[in-house]
Amino acid sequence: MKIILTLWALAITTTSLAQKTFQVDTLLLDTLNYPKYKVFIASKDLDINFIGKKIPAVNRFTPEIAEARAADNAIQTQYAAAAIHQLDKQNNDPDTTEQQAALKTYKERRPQIMHRLRQDQKNKIQNFDRYFWGYRNEDNERLILIRFDPHKIRHYTIPGSGESFIDVLTIMVYNIDRNILSYGGWADFKE
Repeated sequence: MKIILTLWALAITTTSLAQKTFQVDTLLLDTLNYPKYKVFIASKDLDINFIGKKIPAVNRFTPEIAEARAADNAIQTQYAAAAIHQLDKQNNDPDTTEQQAALKTYKERRPQIMHRLRQDQKNKIQNFDRYFWGYRNEDNERLILIRFDPHKIRHYTIPGSGESFIDVLTIMVYNIDRNILSYGGWADFKE
């Protein structure tokens, strides 16, 4: 009975949280409205927790409207290329026989992966609002941290595993100074 009550409480809590995958008070953010999604621009005064690491206030800035539009344009035009670039880096220089076999499989599947990523760029990313935080890295480059939040949370299940996951987009970083979009990760700021 306790399990049923717990699941029921969890279901009510989940449905009452307005379909958000993370919490940010949007009343404190500037907003750009597009036909299918919104872009929320965070003030430099709003904390950035980027993959468990806080960005100090001295390194933060509020992105200007033109910078936010450039970052959104990069998402529209560079999303698939940024994803495949990250996958290529992950599948580079295999050390073991197992890694060599994985690289061979990746190379065989790369055209299908590229097709899916292009389809995501064309269709899927429109279903996610964007949240932009501005900050400078150790090389004083101006970057925008991009988090995506779906309009409606969708779940998918990996065949054979029985596990259910929320369909999300990866955190990305837009380098304003070099007009480069990349997957977010501390080691990958400088391309």
